Amino acid sequence: MADELTRPLGLDSDRKRVRLLPPRHWRLPIATGLVALLVTSAGLAFWLSRPGGTTIAAVATGDRTGSIPLAARAKPGGDNQPSGLTEIASVPAGGLAPAGPAPVVTDGDGVRLAAIPRGDLVEKGKYGPLPRIGDDGTRPLDAYARPAPSASGNVGRIAIVVGGLGVAESSTAETLDRLPGAVTLAFAPYGQNLKAALARAREDGHEILLQVPLEPYNFPAINPGPHTLSTRAGASQNLDDLRWLLSRITNYVGVVNYMGARFTSDTDAMGPVLAELGKRGLLYLDDGSSPQSKAPDAAADRIPFLQADVVLDADTAPEAIDQRLDDLVRIARQRGFAIGTGSAFPSTIERINAFAAASEKRGIILVPVTAVLSASRT
Repeated sequence: MADELTRPLGLDSDRKRVRLLPPRHWRLPIATGLVALLVTSAGLAFWLSRPGGTTIAAVATGDRTGSIPLAARAKPGGDNQPSGLTEIASVPAGGLAPAGPAPVVTDGDGVRLAAIPRGDLVEKGKYGPLPRIGDDGTRPLDAYARPAPSASGNVGRIAIVVGGLGVAESSTAETLDRLPGAVTLAFAPYGQNLKAALARAREDGHEILLQVPLEPYNFPAINPGPHTLSTRAGASQNLDDLRWLLSRITNYVGVVNYMGARFTSDTDAMGPVLAELGKRGLLYLDDGSSPQSKAPDAAADRIPFLQADVVLDADTAPEAIDQRLDDLVRIARQRGFAIGTGSAFPSTIERINAFAAASEKRGIILVPVTAVLSASRT
């Protein structure tokens, strides 16, 4: 007698059994049709994966920051292909681009970044693809960076990082619709369609960070999510969890903490994690949420490091966010650059948009987070 787990839903146990096989005189035609379908599918898969298959992108030869009209990508490899374009080798869906400069294509509305990771900057890990430094010394930090806009005089440079993306598809899509491309986006590692969301974000010109969950105080009562790095786990387990997290997406320039007040206060716990990230050619951004963070000390010479100056939406009231944005402007004017972090709350997105629209009049310019990394070294 079948139990509740194995009994077909909606059928009572005393009903007549339903025939599961077709009548005998139908079986041969059905089997023949299935074989034909399998053969056709295999042939299609072979055609899509063969050398010389469908070209999926066109890139600029030479300097990766070269400007090419988006219209020129309409039929890469066709009669309307302009000089200066070269085809990326055909790559099946989910594949890798060959080694070489990552394409940056611009039109009148902004920058468009390549969504396909460079093959020479990826290694096969236990849980999936992991970032690595290329044999020629190219770091993911460099290859996937958004070009910084030119700024003359004493214009203050401000990087804004918005996190919490990738989990809720509708809110992620809405955020991508509304935020300007100069805003850096931080993706959580748990979404179901992260690759598609990241591809859209890159196409819209956004530089990407991966949010890595770190142990807060009162963990696990307060739990950032699966594979959270913790002070009690030890370096070996933390590095294993870190590699799981890093393998969720590609094309990111670095990592930003998600929560982690307890973890970031422990230099012994932070050290091996930052060393691993540094060896993989990534930057680390401390989101500025914990005054007890020892991340600057733990970073030392292990990794390119940044620390946010302002958390924009600890208070999500629009007037409070505006005040924090004003604080960013003040810091950028004094020091030349500033970093603000926030989450994809509706009020945060609204105020960032208003801020971006008025930025030029205020004598500041929005830049990707990697541009602030360069500015902090000068």
